[in-house]
Amino acid sequence: MKPVQLSGVSKISGALALLLKAAIQFIMLIWFLCFKIPRLDVFIVQNPPSVPTLAAVKLVSWLRGAKFIVDWHNFGYTLLGLSHGRSHVIVKIYFWFEKHFGRMTDGAFCVTKAMQHELSQNWGIKATVLYDHSPEFFHPASLAQKHELFCRLGSSICSAMGSADCISVEVEDKSTTVLTSKIDVEFL
Repeated sequence: MKPVQLSGVSKISGALALLLKAAIQFIMLIWFLCFKIPRLDVFIVQNPPSVPTLAAVKLVSWLRGAKFIVDWHNFGYTLLGLSHGRSHVIVKIYFWFEKHFGRMTDGAFCVTKAMQHELSQNWGIKATVLYDHSPEFFHPASLAQKHELFCRLGSSICSAMGSADCISVEVEDKSTTVLTSKIDVEFL
């Protein structure tokens, strides 16, 4: 006896599940943005995700008289295209949604000049570039700095946390932490 193949049914149920998930998220976003937070002057949304975020925030910003700004970090449709292929119908719908609601913003910024160019030339969106990198004073911590930090945090990261604790470490030597040890002037 041959097993029954229901691939068409599973594709339809998968698509319906995605639509249901987006609809539930849309309703929850509307509820929280309208009733659970105080009135704001501006909504700033990081993109992606686009669906249903852009539509929900656009609606709420209109209802509450607030500005709607998108922080473009990437295009959601391109990320979706990595798993489904650029020509997949869901990717095309996502692209339309992202472009349509992206154009409805009161302002936009992005993280690269290339994205700014793409938004301007192909989407009709004027975005300001704000580079996404750390300031110069950020640098990797030295081993001595790490050891000093772990010594200061020692009691809080080594104390037992009750039944949820999966590991407890008792360190008696104050020059030793769970992650480092001080031997004369060298750290291991």
